[in-house]
Amino acid sequence: MLVGFSVSNYKSFKETQSISFVASKITRHKEHVAIRNNRRILKSGLIFGANAGGKSNLVKAIRFSREIIVNGLDHVNLNKRYFRIINEMYTVPGVFEYRIMIGNVEYSYGVAVSYSKKVVLSEWLVRISDTGEETYLLNRVVGEDGISHATSEARFANKAEQNKMDFYLEGFDESISDAYKKKSILSDIALRANEKEGVFAEIKKIYKWFDDMIILFPTSKYNGLNEVAANDHKKEFFSALMKFFDTGIDFVGGESKEMDFDKILYNIPRSEAEKIKIDISNAASESPIMFKVDEQIFELHKDEDGNIVYNKLLLDHGNSDDKFEYADESDGTKRLFDLIPLYYESAESVILIDEIDRSFHTNLTRKFLELFYDLTANEDCQLIATTHDSNLLDLDLLRQDEIWFVERQEDHASKVFSLNLFKERFDKKIEKEYLLGRYGAIPIFDDKNILEEICEK
Repeated sequence: MLVGFSVSNYKSFKETQSISFVASKITRHKEHVAIRNNRRILKSGLIFGANAGGKSNLVKAIRFSREIIVNGLDHVNLNKRYFRIINEMYTVPGVFEYRIMIGNVEYSYGVAVSYSKKVVLSEWLVRISDTGEETYLLNRVVGEDGISHATSEARFANKAEQNKMDFYLEGFDESISDAYKKKSILSDIALRANEKEGVFAEIKKIYKWFDDMIILFPTSKYNGLNEVAANDHKKEFFSALMKFFDTGIDFVGGESKEMDFDKILYNIPRSEAEKIKIDISNAASESPIMFKVDEQIFELHKDEDGNIVYNKLLLDHGNSDDKFEYADESDGTKRLFDLIPLYYESAESVILIDEIDRSFHTNLTRKFLELFYDLTANEDCQLIATTHDSNLLDLDLLRQDEIWFVERQEDHASKVFSLNLFKERFDKKIEKEYLLGRYGAIPIFDDKNILEEICEK
């Protein structure tokens, strides 16, 4: 589980800003808290704020750093990712740090990158004991002389394991290559080591935690719709939830359709199109394959007659003779199709959703959250989301420590802070107070000046 995250010098974040999911002493909504090794961790967090305040940048900071950790700097765009209001920030490192709980063990993992040199400057993985003792499993720094050093304080089961760690770290030491300057030690070891226990297995678990993280933006699409059309259990699951959320869909079904390659590959030269069809036909003979066209993904397989077919999602709105396709649905229903899989794919994952209320009625967003708490009551998963929906500022729905704000300051830097700072009572109507500006993080309009400027023109 995510215990906390901090970021500095990334987009609208200048100085270090942090968000914490350590539960306070509040006693309400106990089902929103998971207890791990005497640590009380919140299962959700909602982030509120005005447009351009920096809410989405917080989610982007997590996605950006996760991509660096898992895949390296070559998989991210470093251009203009620093705090651009101050030109000199181009030479200041971007720093991203996570506090995470895996099982009953807590870790701190962080990475600092240079935007100007396009390299990893430092990286650390610290195991934190119950008593607060810290052990650096991995520690990598680039000194002022530009020389890289990588060390470990871990205790190893035997000399062979110690030698193996020394071998891995040697690649990130003084003779580090240009390729290694752009990747994390965490990913390098996790993808090379195959131990089932010990320090290397521990490192692999931490890498997997980052790799399993689910991050969704308003434009994110669920790529498994054709799989839903072919899976009876998932069809029943979607059907039940589409009814529950009052979309007008009575049943989610599907049918097998032959793939029309001539229609899909119309803008590709005939010789190349024929080669693609042959390659797909040969591959699909052995097992189903995934085939992406624009933003749509098809799972192709051969039927008993040798035809290349796929499963097409069809939606029954009350007339079984004339079913709807996914493209016929409203934006809100399509958004539900993208988010509903989180209910069964999110076990032991951290889920981040930017603009969870996008295209949703406020009552639907609330029900989505309530159902999340019900369905994940016994799972170690978390839901962290940004939203503009002030109706969710309700202490009958959320705990005070689950509510966070992001506000743009006078210097255009984003500030992150918790509702807990205001020590509000559980029976307080915080939505009204928020809209009145008590907590900040709302748009401020200069009505008088804009009217004067318009009239002058």
